[in-house]
Amino acid sequence: MKRFYSLFLMALWAFCVLQAEVVTLDFSTADGITAMGFAVPEPGSGTNLVQAGPKTVNGVTLSATDGATETRIWNSQGNFSLRIYVDGSISLSVAEGSITGITINAANTTNFDLLANVGDYTVTGGVGTWTGSESSVSFTHVGTKNAQVASIVVTTSGDGPVDPDPEDPIDPNITKLDSLSHLASLEDGTAFQFTSDVYVNYQWNEFLYVMQLDEEGEAYAGLIYGDTGKEYPLGAVIPAGWTGVKTTYKGLLEIGEPAHFVNAINILDEYYYSAFDCTGYLSYVADPEEGWMNYKVSFDGVHLSREHNNGTFTISCNETDEEGQTYEATLTGFNKFGLNYSHVDPSELYSIEGMMTIYNGIMELYPINITEDPGTRLWKVLYEGENGAQYKLNDTLYVAAASKADDGMLVYVTDNVEEIYYDTYAEWGYAEWMPWYPDWIALDCSGDEELFNTVESLNVIAPGTVKGTLVDQTTNPRFVLTCAPAPLESADFPTLTVFDYDLSKDYLGARGNELGRADGYFHVVDGVPCLCSENDSVVVKLCFDYVPGLEAQMSDGCWYSILSIFKLVEEWTYDPVSRMRRIAATDEDYFKNYLIYPLKVVATGSVDEMIGSKQPVDVRYISPSGIESSEPLDGLNIIVTTYGNGSTTAVKRVVK
Repeated sequence: MKRFYSLFLMALWAFCVLQAEVVTLDFSTADGITAMGFAVPEPGSGTNLVQAGPKTVNGVTLSATDGATETRIWNSQGNFSLRIYVDGSISLSVAEGSITGITINAANTTNFDLLANVGDYTVTGGVGTWTGSESSVSFTHVGTKNAQVASIVVTTSGDGPVDPDPEDPIDPNITKLDSLSHLASLEDGTAFQFTSDVYVNYQWNEFLYVMQLDEEGEAYAGLIYGDTGKEYPLGAVIPAGWTGVKTTYKGLLEIGEPAHFVNAINILDEYYYSAFDCTGYLSYVADPEEGWMNYKVSFDGVHLSREHNNGTFTISCNETDEEGQTYEATLTGFNKFGLNYSHVDPSELYSIEGMMTIYNGIMELYPINITEDPGTRLWKVLYEGENGAQYKLNDTLYVAAASKADDGMLVYVTDNVEEIYYDTYAEWGYAEWMPWYPDWIALDCSGDEELFNTVESLNVIAPGTVKGTLVDQTTNPRFVLTCAPAPLESADFPTLTVFDYDLSKDYLGARGNELGRADGYFHVVDGVPCLCSENDSVVVKLCFDYVPGLEAQMSDGCWYSILSIFKLVEEWTYDPVSRMRRIAATDEDYFKNYLIYPLKVVATGSVDEMIGSKQPVDVRYISPSGIESSEPLDGLNIIVTTYGNGSTTAVKRVVK
C-alpha cells in the first residue's frame, strides 16, 4: 500500500509539472516593458501602472494600487525598474488554475520590504520567494522610500487553488487569553491561546515585542520569545489564534513556545509603534514597580558611559525632585541586540531608544537606536535655558567681534536668523514659523589665550561644535566653552543683521552682549563719557575698554553712529506679555541699565551739520510680505526713515 501511494504521488507530481507554466514580467528592459503592454517611459519619468490599467501576460494579470507615490515603471537614465512606494501594492492573479510560485528579483536591495497577503514569502539578498496555491497574491511595500523590482517570475498550475494543510488542531480545553495585561496572573508553564489581535512593536531574531490596545486606548506590552516562523514589519497586526506558554525568566514575563503564527492582516502607521517619550522621567521608568518591562521607550539629552566587557553601560541625566532638588538619575543599559556602540562619547549628550526589560529585579534598557543629540537652538538657550546648565548649540554661528578686557576673553557670535520654528504644541496645541530677530551671545574662553585665538580666527562656526555652560543668562549671556568649536568649511559669511538704536528716538531694546549700532551725541557728563539724545534726556554711559584709543578720536557735542557691544548693568525681569523681551527691574529710566562698549565709529557729524539734516521727515513701516504702513505693523517691521538731507536708513525690529 505504501509503495502504491508513493508511485501515485510521483505520477501526480509529474502531471503537475507538465501542466505548470512560467510567466516572466521583465521591468528592466524596454522590450520587456513593451511585451507587457506598457508604454516605455522617457528618461526621468515613469509609466503609472494604475492609470495604464491591469495587463494580462500569458494568463497572469498584473494590477496595482498607488501608495505615498504612484506605483510606476521608472526610467532612471536608461535603467528601468518597477517602483512601489510606501503602502503601494501590486497584485498577480489568474482567471483559471492557481499561482504556485513567485520570484521577485530586486533592482535595488535597499528598502526591498514587501509583505504578501497570503502564502509564505521570504527574502534572501535581493530575491523574494513566494510559495502557496492561490488565484491571487498581493504584495504591499511596508518599508521606507520605495522598493525597486527588476523582474517577477510567476509559476502557475492548471489546477485550482489548493487549501493549505490544516493547522495542528488546538485543544479546545486550552486556556484562552484575551489581554496581555492578564499574562501575569497565569502560572508559569500555562499554555494558552490568544484570542485578540496584537501588533508588532519590535522584532530581533527570536525576540518579538508586541503591543495591544484595549477599548479605552490603554497600551499593554508583551514579549514573545522563540521562533514564530515569521518575520514581521513594524506595525504588523498579528491576528488572534496563536498560542504560547507563560514563562518567567529572571523576573521578566515572557511568552514561550510560540506556535500557529500566520501572516499579518494589516500594517499600522508609525504612530502605533513609536516609542514612549520618557525624557525627564528616567528614574520613574527605572523603578521596577512601575511596570515598564517590554515597552519601547526613548530618552533625549542623556549621557552614556563606555560599554563594559559584559555589554552593560549606564544611562544618566539630571532630574528634579518634588522639592526642586537636582539629582542624577541612572538606568542600566545592555547591548542585547549588538548595536554599534563604538562611537559613544561619555562627554556628549544622546537620544536613546530601546526596549525595557528586567533582570534579577533591576530594570534595563536594550537599545535599538542611539543618536547623538544635535543640540539646542541659540534662541531656546537664551530664552528658556538655565544658568549652570550645559548645552550644545545647534546653529550655524558667525563671529562678529572679539575682546580681551577685564570681563574676560570674549568672542561675540550671532545666529543671524530672521525666523524660527516656535513649537508650543505641548503647551498651547500648535507650532508655527514666526518672525524673529538675530540673537547674540559671548563665547567665554576662560582666560585660555590659545582657545581665544582659535575661536577669534573663525568666520563661520559649524552647528553642534559649540559646547559649554550657560552663565549670566538674565544679564549678559555668556557660554563658557569646554572645547574649541570647529569651522564650517566652504561657508560664506553673510551680511549680518545689526540693529540701529537711535537715542534721539528714546529707544534702546538691545539684549546683553548684542552687537549693534548706537546713534547719539557724545558728551562727557560728570567726567564720564556718554552717548546722549539731542536734548540730553537720554544718557547712556560709554566704556572704551575694548578700544582704548577710540575716545580720544571723539569730540564733545558731535553726533556719532558707533558699532558697539551692549551690556546690562543689572538683571532684568521677564515680561510674560511679550514672552521674549525683558524690561528693567528697578529703574523707570531703563537707559541707565545699559553700558555701551564702542568698537568702531561708523559715521560722524558736527552739531551744526546734524541739526535739520538728521531730522527724520518720513517714516515707513514695511512687513516681510511687502505691506507698507505709516504705523508699526505686528511682527517683523522693516523701518525705512528718510531724513532732511535726503538720506535713508532701514532697520529691522519686531513689534509686539
